[in-house]
Amino acid sequence: MSVLLYGIVFAGLRRGAEQRLRLSGIGVGDVPVRVIEANGLGAAVSTVDSPALTPTVERALAHARVIERLHADRTVLPVRYGSVLGSESDVVELLRAHGETYAGMLQGLIGCVEMGVRILTSERGAASTHDCSVRRAECRADDCPPVAGTVYLNRRKAFYAEQERCLREAAASAQRLRAALAGLFLKCEAEPSTTVVFRSISAGPLVGVHFLVKRNMLASFRMAFRRMERAERAGLLLSGPWPPYNFAMPDRRNAWPR
Repeated sequence: MSVLLYGIVFAGLRRGAEQRLRLSGIGVGDVPVRVIEANGLGAAVSTVDSPALTPTVERALAHARVIERLHADRTVLPVRYGSVLGSESDVVELLRAHGETYAGMLQGLIGCVEMGVRILTSERGAASTHDCSVRRAECRADDCPPVAGTVYLNRRKAFYAEQERCLREAAASAQRLRAALAGLFLKCEAEPSTTVVFRSISAGPLVGVHFLVKRNMLASFRMAFRRMERAERAGLLLSGPWPPYNFAMPDRRNAWPR
C-alpha cells in the first residue's frame, strides 16, 4: 500500500469540507480521501494499492477532481499525479521538513485561481501540405517520389525557419497579452520552448501562458482578455479558472516526493 498525495492546505480544514472528502469516495480507485495534519499544514491523501497507481486517464481525472474540490473550499497547493509516499509517518515528515516552503507558497496563492491562454499561430506556406519531403510519414509510398538531397535539406531549412517565425510571433503575442492584462494578475508563467506543441506541419505552434488571478478580479480579467482577443492577429483560447497547478512548484527546491 502507498499513500498518494493530492494537495497541501493550511491545517484546520473545515469539518464539513473534510467530511465531504471522507464520504464521497472521490479519490483514485474510489478510495476515500483524508487529511493528515502536521506543522500547521494538512495533506490530502488516500491509501492506494501500488498496482492501482499506474497512470491512466481515469485515475488522473479522479486525482484532479479531489484537487478541484479542495480548491473550491480553500487555498490548495496542488500536487501532480504520481507523488507517492510509503506511509502516513512519511507524510508527517514531509510537512515538517518542507513546512516553511509550503506555507510560503500557500500564502501567495490565497484567494487566487489560475487562468490559461493558448496562443495559436498559423504558418504561411513554408511547407505545403503536399510537400512529401516534410510530411513523409503521412504519405503513401507511391505518392512520395524520391527527392534530391539538397532539395530535401532546403525544404527542411525553410520548414524550421517558418517554425522559428511562428514562435517569435507567439512570443510577441504573449508580450501584448501581458501588457493588455497588466494589473489584473499577480504572476504570469509562459511554457518553456521545450514544451511548445506543434499542432501539424500546416498549422503553427500552440503556446501556453498561465496567469495567477485573484478571484475578485476574474470578471475584469475576462473583459480585458476579450478586448485583446478582438484586436490580436493570433488565435487566443482562454480557459479556467483552475487550481494553480503552474504556480505550485517549489522554486529550485526538491520539496515534492517522487
